[in-house]
Amino acid sequence: MFKRLFNISIYVFVLLVPILPLKIKLGFLPLSADFIIASILIFFGILSLLFEGGLKEIKNLKDRGLKQINILIALFVIFNIISFFIALNKGAAISESLRFFEYVFLFYFVVLLADKRTIKRAFVLFFASMVAAALYGVIQFIFGLSPYTVNRNIRLNSTFVNPNYWGAAVNIVIFYPIVEMIKKRKVNIYNLLFLVLFLFNLLFSLNRSSWLAFLLGLFVVLLILNRKFIFLIPAFVIPLIAHPFTRKRFITLLSIEKITKDARFKLWKTAYLMFKEHFLLGVGHGNYRYFYDDYIKRFPELFVRKELWSPHNSFLKMFAEMGIFGGLNFMLIYIMLFYLVVIVYNKTREYKAIALSLIGFWVSYLFQNNFNNLMFIPQLNVFAWLLTAFIYKAYVLEAEEEF
Repeated sequence: MFKRLFNISIYVFVLLVPILPLKIKLGFLPLSADFIIASILIFFGILSLLFEGGLKEIKNLKDRGLKQINILIALFVIFNIISFFIALNKGAAISESLRFFEYVFLFYFVVLLADKRTIKRAFVLFFASMVAAALYGVIQFIFGLSPYTVNRNIRLNSTFVNPNYWGAAVNIVIFYPIVEMIKKRKVNIYNLLFLVLFLFNLLFSLNRSSWLAFLLGLFVVLLILNRKFIFLIPAFVIPLIAHPFTRKRFITLLSIEKITKDARFKLWKTAYLMFKEHFLLGVGHGNYRYFYDDYIKRFPELFVRKELWSPHNSFLKMFAEMGIFGGLNFMLIYIMLFYLVVIVYNKTREYKAIALSLIGFWVSYLFQNNFNNLMFIPQLNVFAWLLTAFIYKAYVLEAEEEF
């Protein structure tokens, strides 16, 4: 019974979290759709482990591919404990740690308990939910429902908090129809429609880092499939330069002068200075915001329009908050998650298309986190962990069947 409830919780999670941008805090406790549903999912997972013989699945954690990430996560626990004691705001440190370990618990419970049928259904439901979100993006565009604009041009955010996050979210699924059509050497009408739908949303998110991230991910995917396919990339660049406004936003990325004067560059420099002055241990997990005001007072040239702003770089944020060792540990965890997907692609027969599309996503995701704090956006980051857990567990089950 508990295993069934666990599976149902997975279905509810992947179906609802992409379309429910709920985010509130109760004290230091983060309350959002993902946190609430994940808590229920983990609860049923624990009961299944304890009362339905699930403990025998612990052997899955000894898998060769998981050993390295197990060590990295164990080290991160230690760094979090140290960070708590040096943090100025203990509540923020606890909140950030709870959020991170939500992802960790989801990852491990999927690896321990998810079965083949559950994983396949979860992939389908997640894709359906993202299609629904993309259709809402089209409705936003037609009726001008998005609250975000740039020079009177509407920016789509769909069911996500803002266009930057939505652009990154589209990159989770946009590679799948591309890979499917290339591998089958056939333009399926449904995959073509999905691709056009996702491209439309990506384009009108007007998020330049998402555009570049997509092109980088596409480059890697095409290179893996066949080096000749890289000559098709100009066909995806054309939509970016076809419209005068998108062309202007794209071209500004190439200006070094523009970059050095850009607000994001100032934010990066602020985070770097914070890291430089707290090199070993950082300022404490989740405590960047509580030191930011002091830095812009000391370095007024780094002030950017308002009193509090994130670093717009997940890696710099972690180096500033947890120092050199914690920051490197954090980076290695995400690199290892990416590597797990690469392992699956190299060894699976059944899940090649999904694994390759997730490689495209991971390349774009790691790149874009240099421009946005996406690893700290639960509605988005949780799927980097969850989809990786799904594909890796699917591969493990496939290997067991073949054995």
